[in-house]
Amino acid sequence: MTQASRLRPDERRAQILAAARRVLLADPHRELTVERVAAEAGVSPALLFHYFGSKKKFRYAVIEEAAAEVMLRTAPDPSLPPDEQLRSGIRAFVRAVLEAPQLYRATLLMSAAGDPEIRALHSDLRRVFSQWVISAVAERGIEVTPVVQLACYGWQGYVEQTLLVWIDNPAVSPEALEHLCEQSLDAILSTTSE
Repeated sequence: MTQASRLRPDERRAQILAAARRVLLADPHRELTVERVAAEAGVSPALLFHYFGSKKKFRYAVIEEAAAEVMLRTAPDPSLPPDEQLRSGIRAFVRAVLEAPQLYRATLLMSAAGDPEIRALHSDLRRVFSQWVISAVAERGIEVTPVVQLACYGWQGYVEQTLLVWIDNPAVSPEALEHLCEQSLDAILSTTSE
């Protein structure tokens, strides 16, 4: 696309974010750079900075959009039985991460490094996902005690670390990774019965 100045600012931002998504999908293991995204969008890096202000703000916008998409993709489908809701949501989450592993890694590392905006976004994402998992567990007929809640939160940390390790060393297939994440929740929940 040429540098047409006729796009409204919100349209130009959307165009650049769509280009970032294409770059991530085309080569999910390469780092997302301003130069690559600008080239894909058909704009100059300077124009990208004009719309986002800084590399950090650009990255935040990309992460925010990806987080919103993950939430949409993993939202429970109430037409499915509770067990299938849970399985399909976990699989959707793992697939979303595997489509953009560098973005996922950047999100977790920036959150761990104390970036307040990324940490808040990551906390929101975790809270929504954890509440969804806890609700799905309750739908399966499991009493949601404080121990069960704690186990669900802990499981999410386990999944995050498992995905980070897999991104650096994909020693098993994506399907095996999905299965591991699904089965680990049941294994952890089995330790909560009194």
